[in-house]
Amino acid sequence: MTNTTSKPDTHLDDNTVDTVTVFQLDDQPVRGRAIKLGPALEKALRPNGENRYPDSVARLLGEAMMTGALVAQSLKFDGRIVVQCHGKNEGAVSLLMADCTTDGHVRGYARWDAEKLKEIELDNRTPGAQALLGKGTFSMTIDQGPDMDQYQGVAGIEGESLSVCAEHYFNQSEQVPTRIQLACGQAIDETGSHWTGGGVMIQKIADDTARADATPPWETAQTLFQTLTDAELIDPELSSNRLLYRLFHEDGVRIVESNDVSAQCRCSRERLLNTLKSFDQTAIDDMAENGIISANCEFCATDYTFPLDEIEAAETQAVKKLI
Repeated sequence: MTNTTSKPDTHLDDNTVDTVTVFQLDDQPVRGRAIKLGPALEKALRPNGENRYPDSVARLLGEAMMTGALVAQSLKFDGRIVVQCHGKNEGAVSLLMADCTTDGHVRGYARWDAEKLKEIELDNRTPGAQALLGKGTFSMTIDQGPDMDQYQGVAGIEGESLSVCAEHYFNQSEQVPTRIQLACGQAIDETGSHWTGGGVMIQKIADDTARADATPPWETAQTLFQTLTDAELIDPELSSNRLLYRLFHEDGVRIVESNDVSAQCRCSRERLLNTLKSFDQTAIDDMAENGIISANCEFCATDYTFPLDEIEAAETQAVKKLI
């Protein structure tokens, strides 16, 4: 269903959190997507209810997951997009990874150096992308499935937000004029603090013979876009629809569709057991301690244990199926 936000309406607040909203400016060559995350971000950044990352690292990882979720919703096939940032020695974060599927599942993890992070935060209590990653690289990898080639675009880390890196990527690799703004933080209510975030992406649609030059409306859209504040993006009570109305109601903005987002990991005991079966006996013995192999998922922090006799039984069963 297509909704038009030409005037305020109570139904516009239905998709408050955990959604990606696709929108189009009326009669203008400007399209976009907005994201609002609450419980999904809290689950990804605070698995099992425990803080997994320092706040500055969590904010950056939240930006990466929102970037991936925004872009994944634009893909015209079933697959996933992986956003990766590789930091350099001067930064505290060596790796940032967000894995987002076209059906709205997001997960992510980060690796960081605690001592370097402490040094950086002595000068800046809220360091951004460039401070945390140094002169590293930002990449997006599009995975269309096992039977298709992957496509990857790479750009340098620029600015203190991953939104700047993503803009640079689109302008350089995709050659699509793009503006992105993201914010991730913690909101406090009577139950405590909770991770929340939001973002908006607008893109200029390519000119064609049937459309006049898109530059003036694109410039107007950018001017309005620049009025966005982090407080608006983080506010858990401000839906994407209401935010889009605030920005673009004078010219008109159509809500094309809204899609759910959830924090889900693809790890499973069965998948890990199948991986262990592929190792030779010497490798399995080396990994075991007191007859048990332990594994931990870097994305969702789930712990798995596999007794050696379980692995041996699984290998035997696999052999029987081949006979």
